[in-house]
Amino acid sequence: MLVDKIKKVLDRTILIVASFLLVVLVLGALWQVFTRYVLQNPSTFTNELLGFLLVWTSLLGACYAFGSNKHLALTFVTNKLSGSRKLIITIINDLFVVFFAVVILLQGGIDAVNTTMAQTTPILGIQKGIVYTILPISGVLIILYKLLNVKNYFQTNQGEGE
Repeated sequence: MLVDKIKKVLDRTILIVASFLLVVLVLGALWQVFTRYVLQNPSTFTNELLGFLLVWTSLLGACYAFGSNKHLALTFVTNKLSGSRKLIITIINDLFVVFFAVVILLQGGIDAVNTTMAQTTPILGIQKGIVYTILPISGVLIILYKLLNVKNYFQTNQGEGE
């Protein structure tokens, strides 16, 4: 199925990027500890870089969690339902997530990027807008994942109904 192939590519890409960022986070933290305690001259750039990478890694992890439906959820209502009622509640839930992703992550993220593109970070000297680009990126990824999930729900239910 095309939906499965798209999800597989998205999953793999997100996992590769997040894994790379995680390795950089660990190496940066080790460098920070080494320069602080061994060289007695702490690195100035690592604290700011690690903060930015932590946000990027966290949001990419959230995208992956939404895509695989392993995110935190209150399921006491849907666990008591079955059949079409469960499907309807699940789809409504996913549409709320899409609405949040569109309004907060996508639109709000684009506004944050545009507002902060002229500002630079104090130590690294990069544009803050570049740091905030993860907001609209994660918004698009979550929207895409949720729409693929909804499409998958319908395909799965059509297969069961036949």
